[in-house]
Amino acid sequence: MIAAVIPFLMFFVLIRKDHIYEWLGTTFATVTDVPKFVGRVTRVVRGFSGGNLIIGSVMAAVMIGVLLALALGMDAAVALGIVSGFLNLIPFLVVVLASIIPLLAATLQFGSAGPFLIIAATVVTLHLVSANLLIPKLIASRVNIGPVAATVGMLFWSWLWGGIGLLLAVPLTAFVKLVADCHPALLPISKLLAERPRTVPCWAQASGETVTRAIPFLRSRFRFGQKK
Repeated sequence: MIAAVIPFLMFFVLIRKDHIYEWLGTTFATVTDVPKFVGRVTRVVRGFSGGNLIIGSVMAAVMIGVLLALALGMDAAVALGIVSGFLNLIPFLVVVLASIIPLLAATLQFGSAGPFLIIAATVVTLHLVSANLLIPKLIASRVNIGPVAATVGMLFWSWLWGGIGLLLAVPLTAFVKLVADCHPALLPISKLLAERPRTVPCWAQASGETVTRAIPFLRSRFRFGQKK
């Protein structure tokens, strides 16, 4: 039911985008850079969607090749490879589902254990490679979310919303980071979630005593310049 509602939600959001943008501007303009926030949301959505499409396509192609070549020309290899490859994108337990679907199809075609071992080993290997190498490089780097923050986000959102929360954990955590990026009071949270926190400039690292001594000096210099 939720999946059926999402296309309608996106349609109405696109239709009402000017109204939503105006509401954001009038509501949060005093504390948040709304144009910067909207632009970053667009980049994060594109990066997340594009990264998942690339990784899913690569894993589907590898799985199709294995099912056609190593699994002795398995029937329906293209469809099974695509389903198994894209299911591997979902974290944790869905690797079991990505394995079961081609394994069940293999029971109708093979009687020896060899093809089953090949299929199971391929799915697990693809899942480990995508979770530990491809996703951090192609997705986490685009949304600038650290691996610790992404893992904690998966635990939190899955606890809050179950399977849907687990599926959307990375974009939801990236959205929280975007809000923190654009609000001055939330910058410490942004640094905590970021993969590459922004460095603190030298002037911001000065102690309170240094700032206290510098303010009268700068004030006197400014007044001297005005007199000139």
